Amino acid sequence: MLKFVQKTKYARWIIFGMIGFSVLAISLLIVFLVNIITPFGRLTKSSPANTFIELIFCIFVSINLILRLNDIMKNKPQEFYKIGLDIIIAAIAILQIIDFICWFINPVCDVLAACICLFTFIIAGFQSTLWILQRIQNSKKVQEVDTYLTQQIQLTESQSFVNITQTSKCVIALKYILYSFVLVLVILNTCQIIHEANHPGSLGEGEQYYIVESQGQDVKIRTYCTGAKNLPQIILEAGGGSSGVDFYEIQTQLSKNYRVCSYDRAGYGMSWQAASPQSSNNTMSIAQQVMDKVGFNTSVSNSIVCVGHSVGGQLCRYYAQYMTSIKGIILLDSVPVMNWFYLVGQCQNQTVSQVYTQQKSTLPLIKFMASLWPLYIETPFFMGKEGFEPSNLQSWINWQITTTRNWYSQSLGYASELEECQEECMESSIINPQSMIIKPIIVITAQNQSITCADRNLTGSDCQQYECSFNQTFQLVVNQSLLGNQISTYVECPGICNHDFVWKQPDFIVQQIEYYIPLF
Repeated sequence: MLKFVQKTKYARWIIFGMIGFSVLAISLLIVFLVNIITPFGRLTKSSPANTFIELIFCIFVSINLILRLNDIMKNKPQEFYKIGLDIIIAAIAILQIIDFICWFINPVCDVLAACICLFTFIIAGFQSTLWILQRIQNSKKVQEVDTYLTQQIQLTESQSFVNITQTSKCVIALKYILYSFVLVLVILNTCQIIHEANHPGSLGEGEQYYIVESQGQDVKIRTYCTGAKNLPQIILEAGGGSSGVDFYEIQTQLSKNYRVCSYDRAGYGMSWQAASPQSSNNTMSIAQQVMDKVGFNTSVSNSIVCVGHSVGGQLCRYYAQYMTSIKGIILLDSVPVMNWFYLVGQCQNQTVSQVYTQQKSTLPLIKFMASLWPLYIETPFFMGKEGFEPSNLQSWINWQITTTRNWYSQSLGYASELEECQEECMESSIINPQSMIIKPIIVITAQNQSITCADRNLTGSDCQQYECSFNQTFQLVVNQSLLGNQISTYVECPGICNHDFVWKQPDFIVQQIEYYIPLF
């Protein structure tokens, strides 16, 4: 192989091929960078950040191979200090083949990212092979070269030569810093890929995967259905950044008397990413197909109750406006988020323009976090979370909130919220003809009017902020209950409850659901 490469003609062919490959990789890198900054369509089933990071590694080893081939073609001697750099390239090759294997274990395989890992492995492996062959070929010359260089350094006291030596040492140090930095990034990326490949597995009987269509592309969705098929039907919508597993305990209890289905929305849990934008209408299209796939006939009027937590509750409210099959909705600590931002902003004397600008400025931060997520930097901070019930599913929850898909999907969802409700929408009352549903709306809130600042150990300005935010939030809760028919109402969680009461107080929620659904 080395003799083949040492021939100028063949070396040039390989160099030209690698230059062409590098140009293609850089072009793809730009496309994926633009897709991260300004999402459009769907380039992968996962997050474009995965492919973006893998392309950086691939371009790095490609440039290194071009430089090595150029040295071989010009018969440059192999400098001893480069042995450490070659070891780093070999380590990158090993890590990339591990990544390639792990991608196919991942429940949502990013095929393009996996292929780039394979290319990086081949390129880095080829370079490492050349290095080994060169070391074998030049083994007899290494000692002579090292001795010669040592003598020159010891005998030369010329200031100009010293300056050259210092410059050389500086260049060597910079190279080692660069290579080591890239190696650290590759190691972190491998940690994230292994973490995602080590998924929690199936919930057991009742879990199924279905292919639905969204904006002309297939999307595989994980569903989990329990209860007899002839029982009344309930669809569960999880909150933002979460999956259907959030409802596990509630679903287990409800399935005694209802046919209950939860699912992971596109990009969350174990479901594929859908194309951008992640609008309410596109989300409803997927949800409707999911309902049909699991046996909920959406062509039958008033046959399905939608129960949603947080953002999921607002999706239920949206479905009820456009889907005749929705019989009624139950919102679990769910308020229209953009209106809530505005009302809470009023507690700080902010104008609607200031609130919207502030929320809009948060989007780049979320995108930045989503872009860095493949490097495992943030994952460990989320893996230690506790408190989910049942506790045996805590690892499931921690896993699903720490995937690159999750954070990319959150950035898409946040962008859609900003687009669908801008300043005029934020400051408008939610009680308007367009928002009326004339179906049962039960709003179960974690708020409780009897809970004081003392109960939550709040004093001073913290107490004032809490009371103002509470009043504004509670007004939204009441207003939502006025959008439905005469059955509609709101229910306060007894005692001190928080947004996580879906899994912390499931008995209370199940009790309310089973009380109100027969009234629908």
